This record gives sequence, structure tokens and C-alpha cells, in this order.
Amino acid sequence: MTRIHQNVDEMLVRLTEEAQGETELIRALGDAIRRVDEQLLREVRNVTIQHEMRREAIVGELQTLATRLCALPARNAARATVAAIDQPRPYEHPEVENTAGGADWREAAQNINDDFEFTFQEPRH
Repeated sequence: MTRIHQNVDEMLVRLTEEAQGETELIRALGDAIRRVDEQLLREVRNVTIQHEMRREAIVGELQTLATRLCALPARNAARATVAAIDQPRPYEHPEVENTAGGADWREAAQNINDDFEFTFQEPRH
């Protein structure tokens, strides 16, 4: 019987030692996870700061561009245009009198719908 009590006591001692070792491992793991979380938080904050700095630089550039666009000198109509190539004269649309008294907008809308249906109809196979 004393042998069984001895074995039980030895098992309890070993179990206690194992439990303490496991507890230390869990604490070490918790500390490691906490350190990694803190490092990740620092890196995210650094990325955020860099993003804000880039965003501010871009906004500054856009504001500078907007200022420059609004400050363009007015075009002088009296100044002759210098053409690098021969440019054709713009097409002048002839004035056409409306003898029909105006067109029906409903008919024009239907014509557009008909054109869409014809153009985008599914191919027949």
C-alpha cells in the first residue's frame, strides 16, 4: 500500500511540475503575442502617418495646380495665332429654314429606341 501512496505522491509532484512548466509557457506565449501586437500597432501607426503625409503632399500639389489654373493669363484675341501646320477652315453649317414647323420629339425618341434595339439586338444563330 505504501508503494501506491509513493507512486501517487510522485505523480502529483510530476503533475505539479508539468502544470507549472505549462503555466510558464502560456505566460511566455502571452508576452510574445503582446509584444507582436504592440509592434504591429506601431507599424500600423507609422503607415498611417506616412499615408497622411503623402495625402497632405498630394492635396498641396492639387491646390497649387488649382491656383495655377485660375491664374492663367487671359488669351489675347488681337494676337495672331501661330499655326505649326496648315489648319483647315472650320466647317460652317448652312442655315436651313424649318419648313415643317418643328419636329415631333416623341418620334425622335422612338427612332433612338429603334436604333438601339437594332444595334444591340442579340445575334441570330
